[in-house]
Amino acid sequence: MPAYHQNLPHGAGLIMISRAYFTHLIERHAADERFIRMVRAMGMPEAADPMDFITALARLQEDCGVAGLRMSNYGIAPDEFEKMAANARETMEFLFLCDRCELTAEDCVSIYRNSFK
Repeated sequence: MPAYHQNLPHGAGLIMISRAYFTHLIERHAADERFIRMVRAMGMPEAADPMDFITALARLQEDCGVAGLRMSNYGIAPDEFEKMAANARETMEFLFLCDRCELTAEDCVSIYRNSFK
């Protein structure tokens, strides 16, 4: 996103897509036990479902005052999602190889759409 919107801090962009990105991984059971361990470390020792991680992540974002970050506040529009996904895959291909499951360009667009506010 920062490639097209230089006023968007990289970390803010990651925060904006984090819930949709991790939900994508959880729905594909890419690392169920890891998500359970992470959510337990985040203060939910009774957690047994990987989706509990999303609940803890949302709470953490609220507590840190970043839950209200919106793509639209940085001038990002849904008609850019395909271009942004293609750019991410072209420039950061090595990072996509590190993911727990394959992320296609369509997956990236879907993550952007699910993150858009």
